[in-house]
Amino acid sequence: MATVIIRPDAIISNTGFNHGTNTAAHSFDNDNATYAQQSSRTASLVYGLADLDAGLSGATINSYTISGYGKGGRAGAFSADLKLTDASGADVASAETETWGGTLSTQTTTADTTQNDGSALTFAYINGCRLSFDPNNQGAFLYEIYVTVDYTAASGYGHI
Repeated sequence: MATVIIRPDAIISNTGFNHGTNTAAHSFDNDNATYAQQSSRTASLVYGLADLDAGLSGATINSYTISGYGKGGRAGAFSADLKLTDASGADVASAETETWGGTLSTQTTTADTTQNDGSALTFAYINGCRLSFDPNNQGAFLYEIYVTVDYTAASGYGHI
């Protein structure tokens, strides 16, 4: 099995995150020196995800995890719900709550292995997903967020 990281490529919605120098887009620029800072007690981010490489279209998608690299803000710690939704906004799986302390750390969800209807994950399904980050009201600094997809490459040509 192999893995590939897919990062957000757009912000679908942004509530309660700083629009100054440290914009919400900094949370997916693959630069650990920049961040999105929660600026309101009520906050959330919904990202569009980059597509998987077309070369993986024949691969078996085994699972995915969501990882966030961040630290607590004004309260010294925070927790956030992380989840994927499909294009219609329905949850791919239940949100998982992760907790960060006052120093930079990466928190990762448990691997999800199925679509919201219980069927196997597919290349097309992952490509249609959005990523949600919903922090509590304690203040968050989000430096990076990404999805790691575990897959098994297609093998052989199917010819004799």
